[in-house]
Amino acid sequence: MHVFKHIHFADTNRSGQALANGGQGYFPADIRRLYNIPNDLTGAYQTIGIVEFSSGYSLQDATLFWKMHGITPPQVAFVSIDGTRNDGGMREDDEEASLDLQWAGAIAPGAQFVIYEANAGETYAEFEAAMLHALNYILNDNQYRPSVLSISYGDGEDSFDAGALQSMADIIQKLDERGVTVCIASGDQGAYGLHNPYGPYSRHADAPATSPHAVAVGGTHLYAHGGECAWTYLGPQHGGASGGGFSDIFPKPSWQTAVPGHARGVPDLALNADPDSGYQMVFQGQPTIVGGTSVACPVFAAMIALANERRASLGRKPLSSLPQVLYSYSSQLGFRDIVVGDNTYNGVIGYEAKPGWDAVTGFGSVDATTFIETLANDIP
Repeated sequence: MHVFKHIHFADTNRSGQALANGGQGYFPADIRRLYNIPNDLTGAYQTIGIVEFSSGYSLQDATLFWKMHGITPPQVAFVSIDGTRNDGGMREDDEEASLDLQWAGAIAPGAQFVIYEANAGETYAEFEAAMLHALNYILNDNQYRPSVLSISYGDGEDSFDAGALQSMADIIQKLDERGVTVCIASGDQGAYGLHNPYGPYSRHADAPATSPHAVAVGGTHLYAHGGECAWTYLGPQHGGASGGGFSDIFPKPSWQTAVPGHARGVPDLALNADPDSGYQMVFQGQPTIVGGTSVACPVFAAMIALANERRASLGRKPLSSLPQVLYSYSSQLGFRDIVVGDNTYNGVIGYEAKPGWDAVTGFGSVDATTFIETLANDIP
């Protein structure tokens, strides 16, 4: 259901001025270069799960995108959680699944991808049930056993039942303990945090990204020279801003004691998400330009697959307890601190990006080579 996903489209009136490649958006080679992603890693022998609540995805579009950029198409499997069929990317809501697959596959083309599909329903209660069903299914999936999971759906915590959010968090913790790093988009509605633009006009952190054992991925604006600021939309429309804030459900984890706030703070880190520094993708046979933490999340999940590939080459198990690791090793992980911008949105004053961790971009973005090598060599 479209209300729960985190995806935004570029302002085509500005694309020729603001977007890379003459208005075509960033290509995979640009993102690899700007984030210093190592060229010798492909995600080989890793499995990345992508959770979707749509009607499927287009493998034809994905293959076209990968071939446009000289990327060998990875292996892709489709798993229906509840009987939802893959319609081949024919509906508008299918753009999310195609986006996630195309960009995760562009960063880790040697990995195997599993699209876990379920119907979100029409209400928040139905979405809660679908999310819990999907997480439980993956927890017990002995066929594919992904080591990384990407989820680009959610909404402000107030939209959901607190008990359901706790149940989601409990399953995510079990996945994490089994070596499955769960990456969740922090949202595109800034500190306001709700898809519904009509209030209540206060700060809301996005769930299930607030789950303490998930990695919450926020958003930046990425400049062609490599610098970044917080994703802060200053145009006339509600174009989005990096989701971030503090949970009303989950207390501050022990590993966040050194950062501000009274509760679980999100995001943990951030990558490019502003549609005005957007990513190219192919949908229904046509190139288009998108942004949102929807795409930052699968890009980061693919980076974790690269780290697990490197760890495997050293005889080490896949990462676990990554949220704790990010805070314990923050000075060693190659974070690029972001100190400009905020996440004010829909009239709700946001948090400011500032030195160190903040509730806009977390610790910032990453130098992927340093990030991956630290995770591979220095983390037990």
